[in-house]
Amino acid sequence: MSAGRSATVSPQDEQPQPQDTNLPYQPRQLTLGEATSREIFLFHSPKNHRTVKVTEYLHLALALRLEFDPGVESYVERPRKIFVSPKFAVDIGFWTRSKVGQEAFLVGVPNAGTPGHKRDGAVMRDSDRMKLAAQRHDITLTYITEQELLTESIAIRTYFELLPHVQYARRVPTQLTIRQGIKAFFTVTPRASFRTLINSLPQFGRDQVFAVAASLLHLGNLRMDLTRRLSLDSMLEEAHV
Repeated sequence: MSAGRSATVSPQDEQPQPQDTNLPYQPRQLTLGEATSREIFLFHSPKNHRTVKVTEYLHLALALRLEFDPGVESYVERPRKIFVSPKFAVDIGFWTRSKVGQEAFLVGVPNAGTPGHKRDGAVMRDSDRMKLAAQRHDITLTYITEQELLTESIAIRTYFELLPHVQYARRVPTQLTIRQGIKAFFTVTPRASFRTLINSLPQFGRDQVFAVAASLLHLGNLRMDLTRRLSLDSMLEEAHV
């Protein structure tokens, strides 16, 4: 069950893709000071077809949630700043677009005492001040608290563990054939574990079958119980919209 990659490191053979000019926002580039003073995480996003760069664990957790949300078509980290005072602006965490075209601006709100940029965190916890700032910029903010993400810690850890397999699936030469085999298997069996799928397709490598199954989870074609830790015995079933 090893894809041979770290989920927080952009694969060496993956070069950053050109920005999608069809999107209304692009990621704000980090300044040298931010890049040297903050915790930085990078990963190649199969959803966005580019490298995503976020700061602090809070935004990494939120990015992973967006990456594996089948209802989210695309997302952009640090899409814009809003001024909360004439001389002080904070980043909006993410802009998202759903598959039905709905757009949203997300702000990750850290707990008091969470390591990171203390001034930004204090402002984001001041909901009245943030609400007024958003009104001045004519946008609506959706707040995602650190505590909310902590309650999803098993799911987010699962996304973290699945990500390198989803990245690897795109490099599997027989990806389409394995995908067809998995889909055919679920036409006769309502639920199956990763282990069962691997055993049902012995002509393909174990890591290859696991990776393709992970990619089907990423796409929303399959689903699993996200309250339990990921393992070869995690049960999968078709996701019916």
